[in-house]
Amino acid sequence: MRLYANQFQAHIDKALAKCYLLVGDEPLQKQEAFDAILQKARKQGFSERERHLVDAKFQWYDLQNASANLSLFAEKRILDLYMPTGKAGQKGSAFLTDFVRNLPDDVLLIIRCDEWTMANDKTKWVKTVIDEGIFMRVYQPDIKELPQWMANRCRRLKLNIDQDAIGLLAYRLEGNLLAAAQELDKLKMRFGEQRLDIQTLAGLVADNARFDVFRLTDALLAGDSSRAIRVTRSLQQNDTSPVVVHWALENLTRQLAELAFIREKQHNISKADFQRLRIWPKQQAVIQRVLNRLKLSDIEQLLQRLSDIDMAIKGRRQDNPWQAIEHWLMLFNQSQLLTA
Repeated sequence: MRLYANQFQAHIDKALAKCYLLVGDEPLQKQEAFDAILQKARKQGFSERERHLVDAKFQWYDLQNASANLSLFAEKRILDLYMPTGKAGQKGSAFLTDFVRNLPDDVLLIIRCDEWTMANDKTKWVKTVIDEGIFMRVYQPDIKELPQWMANRCRRLKLNIDQDAIGLLAYRLEGNLLAAAQELDKLKMRFGEQRLDIQTLAGLVADNARFDVFRLTDALLAGDSSRAIRVTRSLQQNDTSPVVVHWALENLTRQLAELAFIREKQHNISKADFQRLRIWPKQQAVIQRVLNRLKLSDIEQLLQRLSDIDMAIKGRRQDNPWQAIEHWLMLFNQSQLLTA
């Protein structure tokens, strides 16, 4: 089945398919769909996640072996296949066609691709995924589509905002769904169910706060936790929502996790990998130094702690979000991560 991004939540609320193909270069919608699949799968007992990167060294039988080994441990497992180019090749296409058709009940297959063309849609393996599971391609909404995307998200957040105000936000934030989502989360935290009109909203799009958030991540990557904490406290004193800070830290940490995974598989990170993740040359050396210090397991631990902070921000944990963020900043630059 083919789904549009705005249909995905209704699908995942009702059911979990046996395989998913998520494609396109707009990161927010794809990541949110991926996270929703993982959350649903864990509720249904899929306790293990095995990740595979399709690169020059990848062997398709690794997937077959991973699936076959399940019977030895009687565990339900997620096979996370990241194929950046979207090209399986002749051998991969034949393998995936058969693999998807005969996927065991205790295996959930998720395939993620960045690059995608209409020619991919015509391949046999993609048609098989559409027949057996869910195919979703994400796009960056254009200026005509963005207001509707934002209106839908406002309804999900129960954010009471009028159409003119949405139009203003869409104009200011065109081309960056991550920033748009962050801004709506911030407005919800600040105004709750208060009605927001264009007069209230004018000037509230936080350009200065966003600049300070980038200062925060720069300090963090430079190994200066003290400066990062000072910037964080400045943001807090200026009534910046912790949602904004959490978003920046999570975005950075997900980039690090992706790069650490690539390096484990390829033993090096290419310029193309950096470019795909929008990490520019002046940042790459700093990122490499961080990855020389942190293992993938360390970064996954940091992501788990960010998940805990998110729960605190939403009131589902008793922790103070700002204190939890400061603790996380100190933990990031420790020579060895704490396990407790």
